Amino acid sequence: MDVLTNLSEAAEYSMPRLQAIITAWVMSTPLERAQKVARADGHVEEGEYTKQSVYSLLYSLYRSMGTVRSEHGEPYEFTFNTWGYVWPEAWGPAPTSERDPQRYGRNAYSGLFHFDAVQRRARERAGRVHVVELGCGTGAGADHVCTSVLPKCTYEAIDMQLGGVTTCRKKFAPHHRGRLVATHADATRAPIDDEVADIVAVCETHVTDQGDVMTEEDRKFFRSARRILKPGGLFVWGNSIPEEAWRSSFEFMESIGLEIVETDDVTDEAVRARDLDDPRIQAYIDEAISRFPAFRVPVYGARRRVEAELAMRNLCRAPGTRLYDDLVTRRDPYQVVLARRV
Repeated sequence: MDVLTNLSEAAEYSMPRLQAIITAWVMSTPLERAQKVARADGHVEEGEYTKQSVYSLLYSLYRSMGTVRSEHGEPYEFTFNTWGYVWPEAWGPAPTSERDPQRYGRNAYSGLFHFDAVQRRARERAGRVHVVELGCGTGAGADHVCTSVLPKCTYEAIDMQLGGVTTCRKKFAPHHRGRLVATHADATRAPIDDEVADIVAVCETHVTDQGDVMTEEDRKFFRSARRILKPGGLFVWGNSIPEEAWRSSFEFMESIGLEIVETDDVTDEAVRARDLDDPRIQAYIDEAISRFPAFRVPVYGARRRVEAELAMRNLCRAPGTRLYDDLVTRRDPYQVVLARRV
């Protein structure tokens, strides 16, 4: 059993099934020809994992863990699968509380809509804009936007991971009386009519992250976003990806009629958030690992425990990991981007 490649985006895994999966992963240790998770920094090479498997595992874990407590004792359910950033001073007062365990994730979503052009479009329509998010994860960001950012909008949240969509449907959508809809679909083949969205939002979605290689999936992703947007509609995107990926993405976007209007670099704020968020992340990882007895199996359990901790810390860009270093060195600058369909 390889948890990095063998799980399905179309499946939901209960805690009993997760226990069986982790036990099988631990017991498969002697059959693994090479260790996939680097002991130095938690890095896993491209080709050694699939995003479908990794996120299926994570979303099932988040749901099964339920409510936990932050390092300050604040209760919360881990639903913002985002790195986020400290709110930039130049943008005005922060929209989140310092006691909110997931404030950096909320900042990442609020930041997508901070642009003057977005605010102007919302005012022109008395707040009744239609937003489509490609790669919504658990829908926590969608819920935040519908509640605190654009409280009169309608919102369709799309993700290929059934576990994330199920969380959105059960935990968040019922609060919005039909304004928030969660759709299980591949964003490159989104079952949405042409030219329906005022805004297409993308927040830290796992796409366009392979350096200067623009994949066919990436091209389909941007074409899908353009197709969904109304003429003059706005595309908002925030992520930390390689500098080469930003360049190739911007070039392709411009070539299909997505004009880059504005970009804000929030890399320093993202690093600061990772530093400040590290105690919460470590507390969550410790709690998660403690719930799986397989990690207490002599020798093999101990090895897999280290690998699980390192891999989770790396996915969270925690200090001491490869993804954190790539943020600090600006190999993966974090930018917030506004584009317009011409």
